[in-house]
Amino acid sequence: MPVDQILMLVFWTLVIIATFIVEIETAGLVSIWFTAGAIASLIAAGFGASIGVQILIFIVVSALLILLTRPLSKRFMNTSFIKTNADRYVGMIGEVTKEIPNDGTRGEVKVDHVYWSAYTTGKTTLPIGTKVIVQDIVGNRLLVAKIEEKEL
Repeated sequence: MPVDQILMLVFWTLVIIATFIVEIETAGLVSIWFTAGAIASLIAAGFGASIGVQILIFIVVSALLILLTRPLSKRFMNTSFIKTNADRYVGMIGEVTKEIPNDGTRGEVKVDHVYWSAYTTGKTTLPIGTKVIVQDIVGNRLLVAKIEEKEL
């Protein structure tokens, strides 16, 4: 078996492994089509096809699978956002109970008798006692903004 054929067998095997790992690590169907294209090219390499033919097979098989299956997979994948009762906090007013730095690190706010980790994207640090409005919930933290006294 020629050296270039062995190298291409190794190359397509590495592409299969890499695209399969990416597929496992991501939530959606991202690279499975490239895995299938690499498998087809690996088979072609095993039969001694030229590098150009292997690359063409990879592109054609991957593109065909994307065109044929991507619309179906998007329709069946669950991409809906599930609302929780925590969404009710968005728009509510709270009070800072632990200083919230403006560098993205967390502080703490009390909203509706519940203590939350919070952060701000504002340009100033929010000291204890500052009135804030909840703009969003990101994970288990609230994104808050300072409320001026005249806004209350």
